Amino acid sequence: MRLGLDARALASPVRSGVEHYVINLTRALAALPEAPDIIAYVDRPISDPALASLSSERLKISLLRARRGWLRAALPWRLWRDRADLVHLPSTILPPVLPCPAVVTVHDLAWARFPETYDPADLRMQTRVVPRSLRRAAHIITVSHSTARDLTETLDVPADRITAIPLGVSPTFSPDGAALPPDAFPGAERLTGGYLLHLATGGPHPRKNVGLLLAAYARLRADQPAPPLVVAGDVASERGRALLDTAADLGLAEDVIFPGQVSEAVLPALYRSATLLVYPSLYEGFGLPLLEAMASGLPVITSNRSSMPEVAGDAAILVDPESVEDLTAALARALMDDALRRDLAQRGLARSREFTWERTARETIAVYRRIGGRF
Repeated sequence: MRLGLDARALASPVRSGVEHYVINLTRALAALPEAPDIIAYVDRPISDPALASLSSERLKISLLRARRGWLRAALPWRLWRDRADLVHLPSTILPPVLPCPAVVTVHDLAWARFPETYDPADLRMQTRVVPRSLRRAAHIITVSHSTARDLTETLDVPADRITAIPLGVSPTFSPDGAALPPDAFPGAERLTGGYLLHLATGGPHPRKNVGLLLAAYARLRADQPAPPLVVAGDVASERGRALLDTAADLGLAEDVIFPGQVSEAVLPALYRSATLLVYPSLYEGFGLPLLEAMASGLPVITSNRSSMPEVAGDAAILVDPESVEDLTAALARALMDDALRRDLAQRGLARSREFTWERTARETIAVYRRIGGRF
């Protein structure tokens, strides 16, 4: 069997959730002897030498340039020319015409759950194109059972057309290793005594609930001493600048550090040196920062909504993400109770070992076999 894979993420300069999924899935597939022959299609040269070196006898990286219509025309034509038996599209949207069956991955349905937070043009595209793509897919992979339920409840997708396959965590996230360097970003020199951490690699989307986190942190500091709060993620947008204003209005300008987008080289140490991960998101398709934090030995406070209880299991404090009081109480409790933090860290380490990219790849191969035949 010959599998085509939309692997543009391997060459993308942006590394959000979908890009991490494609990169790590491709790596894991390339390492498994039972994987099919894979043609990983990219739209530009791969600048990362480690990713470019994934090319092998079993996994061929194919550069497919197109000024326009890469997904709509160029990819289907190349799949036909290369005689692909199956194609995996990792970001929901299918081309209008394909020469072979397609598997798609759905990471979340945030556009359907929180339509008011989306740009109207983007929302119209999602509303029109996504349901049509899912109807045409031979099978659908979701990254959590929560997202699978969203598909059946929101878009009436039959459950037997969906397989939930969790994400994995990179071994670079570990309790062992260097601490956060004091020159990692402006303000890092003030973090040697610990800090609360919130991570939003895709930027401050309203569903990340950073406004409520800032309000809870302000209440916490009014009642007791607390370490600084680090809110990592791009804040160059209008929404990001609004968060800076909110922090200033709450009198937190000196206590909240916004380092912007943190590099992948710094991220493991950022987790490792923190006191708590605070992740009160209103909705997640999976919630990879929870897993990365647990693998780093970092205690976690997160929401009791969507996929987050599924990922965290019994290794986190779960809160109502719409209650400032609930989050403030959880922060106070965790900061005052050293034994609780140690217990959460140990539970988190054990929990994180259940999630590997090898597992993700093996379960994905099982879907390929079921849809595309044996190989």
